[in-house]
Amino acid sequence: MPGTLSPVSVSTMSKLSARRFPISATGLALLAGCTSTPVASLPDPLPETLDWAWPESANAGAFLGLEVRENDSGSLENLRLDPGVRVARIAPGSPAAEAGFAIGDVLLEWGDVRIDDPETLVAVLADADVAVVHEPLVRRGDSAFRVPVQLRALSTTAGEPTLAWRSDPVRSRAGWLTGRGGVVLVTTDPDGPFEQAGIKVGSVVTELDGEPVRSARTLIRELQAREVGAKVVVRFQGPVDEEGDEDAGTAVVHLWSSPVRLTGAGVPILIGYEASVDGETASFYIVDLWILSLFKYRREGNERHYRLLTFITFSTGVGELAEGGA
Repeated sequence: MPGTLSPVSVSTMSKLSARRFPISATGLALLAGCTSTPVASLPDPLPETLDWAWPESANAGAFLGLEVRENDSGSLENLRLDPGVRVARIAPGSPAAEAGFAIGDVLLEWGDVRIDDPETLVAVLADADVAVVHEPLVRRGDSAFRVPVQLRALSTTAGEPTLAWRSDPVRSRAGWLTGRGGVVLVTTDPDGPFEQAGIKVGSVVTELDGEPVRSARTLIRELQAREVGAKVVVRFQGPVDEEGDEDAGTAVVHLWSSPVRLTGAGVPILIGYEASVDGETASFYIVDLWILSLFKYRREGNERHYRLLTFITFSTGVGELAEGGA
């Protein structure tokens, strides 16, 4: 909600007149009751777009045998995300078990790729070569060391990967899916920043401001860490068209800067406002005791309805009756 309340110290508040305090309290209550939402929801991705995320490949991926989670601080008083992913479970007899991984270890890097969320590890393993010995960087306690790991080929009969795309309605106004080689744009607002920059649905984003991105979670985090309306340089590979051509390159994207729509605010009984996400309907009241109200206003499309002291009502605007069919 636009606007902020200026901080007022306790000593200053004590000097204010008695008439000003209820106004400040009402303002604080209104702010606490505010709700907002993006102006429009994102469309669902097309099924064929999800298929583009995992193209056919001779490499079915590699099996490591680790279950990992984000490396949070574990403290509610000082919650933060630290680098790496923390090992939560190790499959018996797996490459990870044979390499000596232990629960609680923190996996920091795989090759030259930083591993800061589970999706990035999945993407790296999908392209990993099982014919070579890998040496990921692992931290145990206050020591970091390289661990030799011999991966195994992932059986193609183990089932298809579960595709779960992530939505970013705040900065990119788009949906993203972790894919092989980068992050796939699976849906976007027609007026969204990536569409406006010429990056089409099906494109794979590989770098953001010169830094490689391997998972949808990492990409969205990086975008949301930027200021509203900020410029980012995106390297991408476009989907292959019917003629076999692939649009690839670099684009400057201006992140979404349009404000969200206020959909609700109020103090029960005293004052209240509600509106639909599409802006077609809205209502407002001042002092509503159910059977008695001071003022009510309701808008539905072009029609506006007013009620004063419960008994005085009038309407303005034009309404349309839709002809029903059998």
